[in-house]
Amino acid sequence: MNSKNLNGVMAYKHISNDEKDEMIRAYLPLVKKVVNRLLGRVPKEVDVKEMINSGIIGLVDALEKFDPKKDTNFATYARFRIQGAILDSFRSQDWLPRSLRKKTHEIEEAYRQLEAKLGRAATDEEVAKALGVSVDEFNRRLGEVSNIVMLSFEELGYGHGEDRFSKDDVLESKSQDPLYKLLSTEKIELVARSLDRLPEKERLVISLYFYEELNLKEIGEIIGVTESRASQIRSRALIRLKTYLKNIS
Repeated sequence: MNSKNLNGVMAYKHISNDEKDEMIRAYLPLVKKVVNRLLGRVPKEVDVKEMINSGIIGLVDALEKFDPKKDTNFATYARFRIQGAILDSFRSQDWLPRSLRKKTHEIEEAYRQLEAKLGRAATDEEVAKALGVSVDEFNRRLGEVSNIVMLSFEELGYGHGEDRFSKDDVLESKSQDPLYKLLSTEKIELVARSLDRLPEKERLVISLYFYEELNLKEIGEIIGVTESRASQIRSRALIRLKTYLKNIS
């Protein structure tokens, strides 16, 4: 952010309504960028205009609360506020179909119970048996809940792309960027410990997706599977990570 924009953000509470509107318009592309990144993970029925409106609420919140003395990067700070506002709107609207919510809960609970009992990562066959379905049906369900699992993982405070978590960067940096506040050293350590518990292929998929920022098609090509299969593997990994993080945090 250049000094002019930074000064504008600092003065947001004290400028006229017209000037506030102008500043919001200036940062609207950032809101749209966050919305576009989330679009591939939500049902088609979700209203994009409502997402943008919720994102603008998050942007205004960021403009009002930003403190350059503590938060050196406004764009990073604003992205978290914008995304948080959009996710909050999803929760308040209960936009998930009940059937899909139920499937997600059943799969997560099956993993939780099985792995607590087995003391290791459960196989597809074991989880499918616990759910009372075939392995093919289980994998189909994993594909169905893929985007929901991804969003619920982000709700825990772990982002993707520009908001990705990076253990080395966080531990070595002395920056006061809000990214490092939200992903504290302790939380990053929890992620690292949880990643170590994943089966090798799932750990690779998570690494390629979050750290290398590859999409599922590219990941599938690297590990020799289809895009849909890569999505299923990502879902399994994120479900395990959620369980691990909840248990040790």
